[in-house]
Amino acid sequence: MLTALLADRLFAGDGDAVRPGCVVVENGVIRSVGDAAPPAGSRVIALKDATLLPGLIDAHTHVSIMPSLGNQIEQFKLPADVQLASARSNVLADLLSGVTTLRIMGQEFDVDFRLRDEIEQGRTIGPRLLCAGVQLAKPDSHGHAITSVETLDDIEALAERNIARGAALLKIFVTGGVASAGTWLTQSPFSHEEVARAAAVAHRHGVKLAAHAHGGAGARVAVEAGLDTLEHGSLLDDELIELVARRGVAIVGTFSVLFHPSGIMAGDAAVPAVIEKARQVGELVERTWRKILQTDIPIAVGSDSMHGCLAFDVMQLVRFGATPARALRAATAGGAEVCGIGGSTGALRPGLRADILAVRGNPLEDIRAIASPLLVMKAGRVVHAVERI
Repeated sequence: MLTALLADRLFAGDGDAVRPGCVVVENGVIRSVGDAAPPAGSRVIALKDATLLPGLIDAHTHVSIMPSLGNQIEQFKLPADVQLASARSNVLADLLSGVTTLRIMGQEFDVDFRLRDEIEQGRTIGPRLLCAGVQLAKPDSHGHAITSVETLDDIEALAERNIARGAALLKIFVTGGVASAGTWLTQSPFSHEEVARAAAVAHRHGVKLAAHAHGGAGARVAVEAGLDTLEHGSLLDDELIELVARRGVAIVGTFSVLFHPSGIMAGDAAVPAVIEKARQVGELVERTWRKILQTDIPIAVGSDSMHGCLAFDVMQLVRFGATPARALRAATAGGAEVCGIGGSTGALRPGLRADILAVRGNPLEDIRAIASPLLVMKAGRVVHAVERI
């Protein structure tokens, strides 16, 4: 059966403008996009004063973590079934907010793979998951919960295990982080050779290497060693931004975890060292991202476990100087390209999966419109609708 979505406006995800449009869906795939009348016999969903967009892509998150609970590393150590119970609720919140694809940046106990399988088998409702498996982290460094790597052989073995389980990417922690006391945001526990080995395994299997990196020498090591996406990038200086651009590396911004009221500042309020780092990074990230946005570096956005809050991250891009269209592209077509899935989703284009979001008003005039979805469709199935359809 054909389903036709009718709205006053349509943002395809790969341009800069909206236009009137009708999107026709068949068997979970977009059949046509245009201003023609719906095909005879199709089921018509008419949305007044609405804009159709591609389903959003959260390019950096974890399924079982909630920053508002604090001590994220300890959350990774909870029993797998406990984490899975939280994860099911978390990803449902993501889906209802308009996110149809999640890029999962590290989990212990195969929690991400198990949840992915549940969703694909129809036993759990949630977005499509692109899983990294267990993160590559050095002992006692940022990102180390249970599993760690010490040697080149360890790196290769864990990377190959993740790939064998169906990883869509690999993730390595090349600098310290905000949510861990005693780690530095600019120094790397990994050598150039070690990051290069992780990149070699990823590229041998046709997937990307993503690196948690805020800035400094650690970020430089990762970029020079062959990573594909730099996660966070909150402390990049002019020289590093130029290097990233020259090497063709993409950057994934994560802002709600820092600035949202239920982010790190709430969850780790009792840990002075973490709060001080969050404050320092919060003061610098806008300056860094204003410079990034002046370049043509490919960008995406991620909520970093702030489930249901990706719209907030998109709004932060606009606050930092992006046009609403560029901010939306970072969470749709541009984000899909960064994640390596541009051939299947991220835009309203014939032949792509019917991942579609409808919002009230025009988000190119007021980006806040994306925070309240009217309708969410994943692979041609309506999974959320504010009004009866």
